[in-house]
Amino acid sequence: MASSVTAQSVLEKISVDHLECSICTNRFRQPKLLDCLHSFCLQCLQKLRQSQDPSGTKLTCPLCRRETMLKGSGVADLPNNFAFSALVEEVTMQEKLLEGQGSEIKCQNCKEENQAISRCMDCDHFLCQECQKAHERMTVINSHKICTLAQLQSGEIVYKSKIREEVPKCGKHPDQNLNVYCNTCEQVICLMCTVLYHEKPNHSCVGLPEAFEKSKKKVEKLVAKVGQSKTELNTTIEKTCISRKKLDTMFANTKKKISTKADQEVAKIRQEEQKLLKETDRIYQERITTFKAAQATNSKEVTQTEHKLEEVKQLMNQASCYEILELQQKLLHNLSELTGKQPEQVPDKLTFMDFEEGERSLGRLTLEEEPKVKGPSHRTKPNSEDGI
Repeated sequence: MASSVTAQSVLEKISVDHLECSICTNRFRQPKLLDCLHSFCLQCLQKLRQSQDPSGTKLTCPLCRRETMLKGSGVADLPNNFAFSALVEEVTMQEKLLEGQGSEIKCQNCKEENQAISRCMDCDHFLCQECQKAHERMTVINSHKICTLAQLQSGEIVYKSKIREEVPKCGKHPDQNLNVYCNTCEQVICLMCTVLYHEKPNHSCVGLPEAFEKSKKKVEKLVAKVGQSKTELNTTIEKTCISRKKLDTMFANTKKKISTKADQEVAKIRQEEQKLLKETDRIYQERITTFKAAQATNSKEVTQTEHKLEEVKQLMNQASCYEILELQQKLLHNLSELTGKQPEQVPDKLTFMDFEEGERSLGRLTLEEEPKVKGPSHRTKPNSEDGI
């Protein structure tokens, strides 16, 4: 039972991978070969031609898009894929043997539809017990090879389709076998064709065995070359994979270096930023102190001046003329001192503070406003441009 299941699974894989037409997804029926070596059912290709260009001389493969030139009767004249036809027949037969286990397979040699017990490999028929005995009795066919269903089911005897043994007939002379190869036309022909259409010296014809051996050697030579090309392709693929991995590594390392350098530059800029901010704070506080000191001094002077003026006012309102005349010099002196005092001035330049960006560093503080120069400036920036 286990061996039957395994055989069935193998058959299913063969069917899916090799025996199904890609157009109809059914098993091949009269498979035809295109120039690209893809095979499809005759009927599927005829429908495909109708959909592409019914009157055209080209047929595009639905799998690889390669074109095949059509001759004569069109799709019908395309070469048959006998190998696929034989394989379909062989697999279908093996499936019947496995599925029916012999109990449902009927005799194909008589009308009684008795259960088959064997198969005649020459007649290509299943035989019941009576028909097998008849085969063994009749002189004409007693030499036929007969095998049991059990032998076929177990794989002891492999069923081979008769299609593999069939000799194709000539399309121009249906009663003639194709047994000659014209090297000039690169075509398999019959003996009649050699006389009528492929005469010497214009044509070079040889027997099929000789042509087959030459063709086999050509194919083997090209297969070897293709094998070398395949090896080169695989080697190139491996090298490309290695190069790709190297690129990926370099890419990752480069990004890491960029990020590391950026982090370093950011840290450096942060240090410069803190230094500049600290210096800016220091200068600002110094100037604020200057402003506060000037404000305090001027406020004090205003207060003292107001007091003096109040004292002079009271004295002028309350003192007698004798007293005022006596104090005249002191009054004038005090008032003269008030008029002679100058307010504490803060230079306007202390209000200016700016930041100038640097090319190689964060930049620097500028504490003096540069004079505006008409026309192009040829001033060279000092070396301290990129620092404080």
